[in-house]
Amino acid sequence: MKTTYLLTGGNGNLARQLAVELKHENSLVILFDISSPDQRDIPVGCEYVQGDITDQEVLLSLFEKYRPNVVLHMASLLSGSSETDRRRAWEINAGSSFNLLELSLKYGVKCFFFPSTVVTYGKDLVEPLPEDFPQWPESIYGATKVAVERAGHYFHTKHGLNFRSVRLPFVISAYAPKGALTAYASHVYREAVEGRPFVFPVKETTAVSTIYVKDVIRGILQFIQVPDEKLTRRVYNVHGFSPGARSIASAIQKILPGFSFSFSPDPAVLAITNGIPVAMIDQSARDDWGWNPRYSLETMTEDFINELSTTYPS
Repeated sequence: MKTTYLLTGGNGNLARQLAVELKHENSLVILFDISSPDQRDIPVGCEYVQGDITDQEVLLSLFEKYRPNVVLHMASLLSGSSETDRRRAWEINAGSSFNLLELSLKYGVKCFFFPSTVVTYGKDLVEPLPEDFPQWPESIYGATKVAVERAGHYFHTKHGLNFRSVRLPFVISAYAPKGALTAYASHVYREAVEGRPFVFPVKETTAVSTIYVKDVIRGILQFIQVPDEKLTRRVYNVHGFSPGARSIASAIQKILPGFSFSFSPDPAVLAITNGIPVAMIDQSARDDWGWNPRYSLETMTEDFINELSTTYPS
């Protein structure tokens, strides 16, 4: 039978990369986003629907027309924008998620996936961070993510909706938002490949839980396919590796010896990274659905530079 996938935030970082992997002859992939994409960014064979995720009527018509079997709810207002407009952040990140959960229950969706984040934990963390460490986020972005985690748990336990979520650490990706200063670990590679020096907005020793986007995509695809009876929880931590800023720079220089860099810590960025653990315990994901990241800092650096060099030759 054909599987219909609905990916909200379809023009975003993870959704576009997931769509490429999901699209095959027995699937229909619907990308839904408020923005108008460059047609070159739409994966071949996918359908793109433009609309506002906070509009309940638009969502209803979307479900009525396509009847998705799997929902991957990737749409979200990011942390910086969320602080600028808290009300809009709640509407997009929490309110629309509740509406999607309701519609998924109504239309018999087989699996609902939601990406959460390590920033749900807040500050004063321990190392490595336990899976069930208390979540007291100090950002509206983190608060909305916790709200959806809890709502998803409710829809599962009370109504049987197959809700699944992972808490992601910092993701290194070519599609990391350009304006996101906390995405420095992604931006530095692009600058290095294009032959420009890079100024790290953190200290040399700053290290946070990190993961390569290829491990994220593979992990999500693996997670949504595992039989439900194997799962012991609805929300899982995943962790890749813990590179310090200086270590990232050194790994790049081994491949691109001419790369130059410096450090100019930004208090706003440090305030965020100081609240991110260096490592997260992800044993439940490993035990329940075979999570096992393939990339280390060194192997990711080689792979990422190779990809960027092809896309952005100097």
